Amino acid sequence: MLPLVDDVLLVEDDRIVDAMRLAHRHVGVVLEPSGALGIAALLNDPSMFSGQRVATVLCGGNLTEADMRAYLT
Repeated sequence: MLPLVDDVLLVEDDRIVDAMRLAHRHVGVVLEPSGALGIAALLNDPSMFSGQRVATVLCGGNLTEADMRAYLT
């Protein structure tokens, strides 16, 4: 993967949940935790991405009703 991957970032679980809630609240999509990692990385260190064009994949809705209540409320 070295020729394809520029960097790997560590994101805390709480930041992932923040990203899931942000996507749900502002875009109206339900993301599973892995599908919100890109947003979580952006939230974690916005200055790292300042002035750059950034894209991330938003995917999944693989959550149970209990997960949705826990993550999205």
